[in-house]
Amino acid sequence: MSKTNPNPDINEEDEYGTAQLNHRGRLTIPKALRDDLNLEDGTEFHVIRDGGEIRLVRSLPDLETLTRGDEWGDEAFRDAGDATFGGT
Repeated sequence: MSKTNPNPDINEEDEYGTAQLNHRGRLTIPKALRDDLNLEDGTEFHVIRDGGEIRLVRSLPDLETLTRGDEWGDEAFRDAGDATFGGT
């Protein structure tokens, strides 16, 4: 007997099985998915209602700005571009 995918928008390669809500309202993300996405203890998610579906969107940490201490010269950006894209 073949298993019918209840949501045709989900690619079977992206499916990691099922999860069940427990009596305390907790949901466990399957280990294979946690490993693939490098989710660790304490990872925070935004919980979003999308019609009749629930989406979990990982909260990413704020980016930090690093400073050099001195003013950056024009050559720093030119050199960074050359290093990234090759010299012209």
